[in-house]
This record gives sequence, structure tokens and C-alpha cells, in this order.
Amino acid sequence: MATFTAGNYTIVLGQIPRAGTPWTVRVYRKVLFFKKRVSSDWFLTEAQARRFAEQLAADLAGEDGVESLKTRQPGWVLHRAPR
Repeated sequence: MATFTAGNYTIVLGQIPRAGTPWTVRVYRKVLFFKKRVSSDWFLTEAQARRFAEQLAADLAGEDGVESLKTRQPGWVLHRAPR
């Protein structure tokens, strides 16, 4: 299990300890003494999940913050191509 921090957000990368289970990337927002889950994404491989978590940490630490997560299309691409 790996944990990334970006401002008030914590990104947790993990897998249920059974063979063949997917990898999950969960985002939590710190609220006083609690954590509120903002999103949960599932991946087939650790490499996909880690790349997504690192990209997500960079996006949440940026100017847009959680807005980039809320406005994304289905799927796991966060960065938008310039128009």
C-alpha cells in the first residue's frame, strides 16, 4: 500500500490481498479529525494505478485542486488536451 499527499487530500493506492484482485486508488479529503472519500478508481495492474495516483497527486496540488477530479470524463485520463 502506498500513500501520496497533496494539500488537504490523501491518495491511497492499494490492493486487497488476494490473487487476481484489482488495484484501487482512493482519494480522501481531510475534514477536521475525519477523512471523507472523494473518489475511488480501479485498475488491473499496479503500474496503471501508480501512474494514475502520481498524476492525480500533481493535479490536486495544482491550482485547480479537486475541480480537475470533479470535471473529468469517465476513464482515467485527467489531463485535457489543449483545444
